[in-house]
Amino acid sequence: MFPARATIRDFLTRSERIVIAALAAIAFLLKAILLFRYRFDSDEPQHLHVTWGWTAGLVQYRDVFDNHAPLFHIATAPLLALLGERADILIWMRLAMLPLFAAVVICTWLVGRSLYSHRAGAWAAVLLMLFPPFFLKSLEYRNDNAWNALWMVALTILVMRPITVVRAALAGLLLGAALAVSMKTGLLLLALAGSALLVRALTGNRSPIGKHLAAALASLVIAPLTVMLWFVQAGAFRELVFGVYAFNSTLSNQRTLAWAGRVAWPFAIALIVWIARRNRDRDPRRLFLALVPAFFTVTLVLIWLLVSPRDLLPMMPIAAVLVAGWAEGFSRRVPLFAAIAALSCLALVYYADRFENRTDEHITMMNQTLRLTRPGEPLMDIKGETIYRRRPFYFAFETLTREQMRRGLINDTIAEDVIAARCYAAQADGPMLPPRGRRFLADNFIDMGRLRAAGQWIGDDGSFTIAIPGAYVVLDETGHATGALDGRAYSRASELTAGPHHFERTIRGQSLAVVWAPAFERGHSPFHLRDLEF
Repeated sequence: MFPARATIRDFLTRSERIVIAALAAIAFLLKAILLFRYRFDSDEPQHLHVTWGWTAGLVQYRDVFDNHAPLFHIATAPLLALLGERADILIWMRLAMLPLFAAVVICTWLVGRSLYSHRAGAWAAVLLMLFPPFFLKSLEYRNDNAWNALWMVALTILVMRPITVVRAALAGLLLGAALAVSMKTGLLLLALAGSALLVRALTGNRSPIGKHLAAALASLVIAPLTVMLWFVQAGAFRELVFGVYAFNSTLSNQRTLAWAGRVAWPFAIALIVWIARRNRDRDPRRLFLALVPAFFTVTLVLIWLLVSPRDLLPMMPIAAVLVAGWAEGFSRRVPLFAAIAALSCLALVYYADRFENRTDEHITMMNQTLRLTRPGEPLMDIKGETIYRRRPFYFAFETLTREQMRRGLINDTIAEDVIAARCYAAQADGPMLPPRGRRFLADNFIDMGRLRAAGQWIGDDGSFTIAIPGAYVVLDETGHATGALDGRAYSRASELTAGPHHFERTIRGQSLAVVWAPAFERGHSPFHLRDLEF
């Protein structure tokens, strides 16, 4: 037991307090800088597009494609609705990640303090704050941050004593909410159960939550069941199952040597059990904490469908606690931890592109989105990058979608969907688009900067075709061109049907373009690209 009224000053040397305070200040300063400058990951606007769907009265999975669990998007939708349509919306939504970051850091400190000491808890928190994968991913607007925060609060409850029926029920409720945020919570539950059972078998030490297991399990189902019942009453349960489970399950057949992982998994678990047996005399709670990342990581790497650094976010706080606990007895721990922190800062400089501003490209595109299109007008993008506009093609072009299209499981109907939706705006060309749809967009849309509008460059013979019927203008470098459109004198926007058309130039050799009329009326022209405007 710690003495009454003890503070952290009673457990840390003066040099430790100074170094920890300095490192924490550096972490907060870098966080404040990179919040506004660190490049946007393509997952961020994809998540935010789904969140926007809720603010627009759309139903996730049914009206807007997604393959993540829905609670994160539902929970952050009110903030997006409050902020409204703005080009820098991703920066503002990143601010909502800061409380989640703080929750994980505080829980790391509490777990380290509970299982080791005040010193280990403080160092673990600081090391985690500066660890590059955690630092950078926790900046981003993504469901993994909510998932990690819910998990860490639940884990903190489980490792801190005493465990009462109320605290057990609260831990179950939080883990259930985490499951409604990310299906990867299933791996966390397996890791918890496997670690608890192994510790019980090796030490005879029963997990405190075992006494209140019924309460924990009863509260565990509350959040997932509530979400499922809502989608049932909305008539979108089948779409929920498809987006969260069926769509993702096809990835199991695409992993290279997936069978080898399944074969290796039992041997990896056996190795974990063997190592645990050799350490069974250690503190049961510390052994439990060390086993959780072992079970989770082995199962994730060998069995799970898709592995990325963000999937390991829940293990990073545990790793920080274990490292700090292991090193707290070192006589030269302050230089050791300071060196680790310095290396982390150098890595941050590298991975954050020397802190250069990498948000401007997306903000520029969003400015053009808000000028080129109006609410309710569709826009064909890759994964929802334009956030506030519906995509005429249902699926987002992430890795899994493109692989399923390559295998013929999803048809490329971009051309048909764009025409049917009367979609006159599209994102700039890119390799993420499937070949057929990419050709259609390249042939029937013309660059406006970061976006494209329906139209074509007019051939030297005056011929061009219209794929999407609507209002169009014929432009030269100065504005409206002079000449005859389909045999009639041209003077303003004209309604053009789908098919071939002809424009007779007044000035031979002049470059001309036919463009969706509202794009020009809203200040866009293929002759004056707006790539550099903010």
